[in-house]
Amino acid sequence: MDDLPEQQTGSTLARIRAALPSLLPSEQRVAEVVLARPTEVIDWSVADLAAAASTSSATTVRACQHLGFRGFQQLRLLLAKDVGAGVQPVNPDFGPGDPPEAVAAGVFATVSAVIAEGMSTVEPRALRAAADVLAGARMLLFVGNGGSSFPAQAAALRFTTAGCAVQAPQDSILQQVSARMLGGEDVCVAVSSSGSNELTVRAAEAARKAGATVIAVTGFARAPLSAVADLTLVTGTAPPVAERDVMAGPMTQLALLVALQLTTSFRRGDRAAEVMEEVWRVMAPDTRGD
Repeated sequence: MDDLPEQQTGSTLARIRAALPSLLPSEQRVAEVVLARPTEVIDWSVADLAAAASTSSATTVRACQHLGFRGFQQLRLLLAKDVGAGVQPVNPDFGPGDPPEAVAAGVFATVSAVIAEGMSTVEPRALRAAADVLAGARMLLFVGNGGSSFPAQAAALRFTTAGCAVQAPQDSILQQVSARMLGGEDVCVAVSSSGSNELTVRAAEAARKAGATVIAVTGFARAPLSAVADLTLVTGTAPPVAERDVMAGPMTQLALLVALQLTTSFRRGDRAAEVMEEVWRVMAPDTRGD
């Protein structure tokens, strides 16, 4: 088993959510119990957790290991650390009968919590490697479809203003065509919350075949996109309740991409400043406040 990435406070549940789709059904039940009842699990034995998940103690231990922990005891210790630090599970408290202000408060609370824990699943070494590759790239191609189109397009705009040569076609066919035209000095940034969007995976495969470096930005540690990518950046995922996702996945992806864009700007120095000066020069005065 690979060494665990550096553990940050508040990251335990995020790591579990990121690895959940890769587990067997019986192991998923164990993970789902931990996600739903983390404060109780702290005081449980392996047998207690196994009974709650309707599985065996051996399966429970194996599930903990497949989630990236050394075993059940390490999982308990990390959960206790999070609870001691005041970290609360993301559980938006709003429903159909609530007024708009209550729904808005719940949405903001959910986004805030998910963004706060989003960095916890990003492996520092992969992040540094991605920053190095992006700073030295000749051309950047951003691809994303569905809900992940938004962070891909927003990031492409930011990298353009940092002085990078960028392509970001929204049409999936053009994404694949552009990917095939990349070379060894180019980078394809493929964004997918699920890591399994077929159109995005195809574009990433085309870029990889063309010799470009592929960086995957996704919410899950093991997914088809990760298998194609040279580097995978996993952001903390939203709670597994579809109607309460509130675009949390794309928001964590965009936050990570903004961090990479800023790092690239710092490294490119004067070139980024020159581009921004030119942008402001050509903009009409009455649009600068938009």
